Amino acid sequence: MERKDYLQNARASGGVVTLTPNIFPSKRLNINSQLQVVSVQIQLKSLITVCFIYLPPNEIIRQIDLDNLINQLPVPFIILGDFNGHNTLWGSVDTNARGRQVEKLLDDHSLCLLNNSSFTHFHPATKTFHTIDLAICSPSLAPYWNFSVPDDLFNSDHFPIILTYSRNNFNFPKRPIRFIFDKADWHLFNSHCEFTQDMIRQPDVNKAVDSVTKCLLMAADRAIPKSSGNLPRLYKPWWNDNCKAAKKAHRRAWDKFRRYPTTANHIAFKRAKSFFRKIRRQSKNSSFQKYVGSIQGHLSSKRMWEKVRKILGTNKFYHGISFLQTNGQLVSHTKGIANTLGSAFANVSSGDSYSQTFINYKKQQEKKRIDFNTLTSLAYNV
Repeated sequence: MERKDYLQNARASGGVVTLTPNIFPSKRLNINSQLQVVSVQIQLKSLITVCFIYLPPNEIIRQIDLDNLINQLPVPFIILGDFNGHNTLWGSVDTNARGRQVEKLLDDHSLCLLNNSSFTHFHPATKTFHTIDLAICSPSLAPYWNFSVPDDLFNSDHFPIILTYSRNNFNFPKRPIRFIFDKADWHLFNSHCEFTQDMIRQPDVNKAVDSVTKCLLMAADRAIPKSSGNLPRLYKPWWNDNCKAAKKAHRRAWDKFRRYPTTANHIAFKRAKSFFRKIRRQSKNSSFQKYVGSIQGHLSSKRMWEKVRKILGTNKFYHGISFLQTNGQLVSHTKGIANTLGSAFANVSSGDSYSQTFINYKKQQEKKRIDFNTLTSLAYNV
């Protein structure tokens, strides 16, 4: 999580935050700007800079500050945020000064707008819909990303913005595939695991090991099922039938208000929204109390700490290295990171890293004859 808070008269106002999944390598990008922005670099199909911005509606934004922001972002980049600007270019019914300012930014830096004229904001006071949240990107990214907005506010006054990668060559990260030994057919495994004398009696021990390993893996593939490797879905232990019914009623009231934006429908929607929020809170509190109550003295220490780690949010299934800095260059690909680490370990283990004092001592000790004779009768000395 990367965030930039904004205080006005000692009170929190505005601010931006970004959350990146730990299955993708990412790092924060330091931006020197007075604007409310936060930026990260994330390794997807390639290294992409993603910048999140919030421009308050009643604050004067200088054009030079926007230009400086663009100049600091490594290409290719995507800018997402609430610009609070109206312009017919992205579906507004009118154009204001902020909208013209953003349009000038697009023209001056030859940037692309991904919006498709969908409304992104609901103004409760006037019960109207507007487009003030924008997605801007480098020209090289425009053909491969599609813009969409779901029709649910998700307890906010802004609709989520979803950018979807349009090409089919993106490999989504997966967990390591493992054998499920509890479901293994060991009789089938024994029938396919046949070792021969030719496998073992080979002049090269490495070839013998490879032959035995290959035989074991072939038998395991036929007799032992494997995990899919897909990432698990987010589990919500507090979700129950009451939450499901309240969500359905909230959704029904919202759909009715969108079709017929009357005052009565707006009040009904706000009531359904408040009731859904109340049910969720009650369900979460009840679920948490039940979970904490399950941590009792009869549990084993292993099971108890598993439960504690889940509460703390440290029970993660993925731990990876995001980026490496080597020779002044940024390494973000998995293969490049592995090669960099391997090279570093090889240099540390090589003789070139030994001090001259150790090398002299090593040479002296290697000249001494080692006596393997012993008077102790042990099994490994037979």
